[in-house]
Amino acid sequence: MRILYICGDLGIDVMGRKGASTHMRETCRQLANRGHEVLLVTPVPTTAQNLNFRIQFVDPPRAKWLGIDLRYQFLNARIRAILPKLIREFRPDAVYERYSLYQTAAQNVCQTFGLARILEVNSILSREMHHRLRFPRWASRCESRLWAGERAIICVSTLLEAHIRECTSHLDSRLEHVVISPVGVDPDQFHPGVPPLEWGRYGIRAKKVVGYTGTLTRWHGVDLLFDAALLAKQLSLPVCFVVVGGEEEKVAALRKRSWDLGVGDYLKFLGSFPHDQIPPLLAAMDVCVIPDTQDWSSPTKYFEMAAMQRPVLAAKAPAITEVVGGDGVGALLFERGSAGDLIRKLEMILSDEALALRVGRTARERILRHYSWDCNIARIMKAYAAMGVPLNEADRNLVAKCLGDSAE
Repeated sequence: MRILYICGDLGIDVMGRKGASTHMRETCRQLANRGHEVLLVTPVPTTAQNLNFRIQFVDPPRAKWLGIDLRYQFLNARIRAILPKLIREFRPDAVYERYSLYQTAAQNVCQTFGLARILEVNSILSREMHHRLRFPRWASRCESRLWAGERAIICVSTLLEAHIRECTSHLDSRLEHVVISPVGVDPDQFHPGVPPLEWGRYGIRAKKVVGYTGTLTRWHGVDLLFDAALLAKQLSLPVCFVVVGGEEEKVAALRKRSWDLGVGDYLKFLGSFPHDQIPPLLAAMDVCVIPDTQDWSSPTKYFEMAAMQRPVLAAKAPAITEVVGGDGVGALLFERGSAGDLIRKLEMILSDEALALRVGRTARERILRHYSWDCNIARIMKAYAAMGVPLNEADRNLVAKCLGDSAE
């Protein structure tokens, strides 16, 4: 099958290090691994080599004075201008798009060409980007109208599905299929047999490492780790919170803050690492922590931590509780915003090796059963089949294996 993948998000680099980049890159790569020819359309330039899919760059408007709203609308016009030619040359059997603000071009062009199309919705961007928008109400209305114009949407959480249905319920909607498919992970890349990193090179010795990997945006709750580190110091706990990820300037500011507060030995910011170096870092962590996340999101970090068979401490956010299977199943959950509860759960898991092993093993078992890339690709293929796209035998078998469905 030829699949045209479109992402009009100016902040997602196919070779970037944040979760959105990983998800986009891996979706394309995993589709190509299964014999599909994939062409990615993106406004973010890359020098990536050795990818198993092709990339079509669309030059975006660069004038910052336009503001984010107009930049995205001008980008939409540019994508609309090139899509008909791309479709005639590439001749896709189906289209897959990662939702971006104001990006209606692919929806309109696909309807004109009669192409089956799936829209992947990962976030409520009109809320997530509210502080950057000049016209947030207009963005929200455009968001709802776009969703209502789709036949099939894949979204990453139950809460997000409910929001999409609520936003489209009062509109003339053609929406037929909404499929919940959280972020996936490659369990062959993230697995417990990966050799761990040596923490001594970062000055961490004789302490249990409690690690976080991911971006440092406000909704990820990194501020909570400062409170937890202060409590750990007061209790003389032999632990060190280690944060992996973030932009260089922000990392430097947070590193300075930790030393100014007197917890530099309890809270370390290591900065960003390439994605292929994350497994050894996770393998070296005694416990992984997710301080918080957006209610409707699907945090890539949890799936990678769980696939590594690490015991995870996570805030009781809806996006987390939906995928872990319950407190003490695929993670230990603490009250959101409570450093005291985080420390209590941390002491519990550090003092009970059997509990830590059980939580880690259960988490990986759940990954293999529900959240591997096999499962995600199977859900995509089943959605295409429901729209009348013929599947090859391998895809039909994948759907049957992962979802227990013939996808006919």
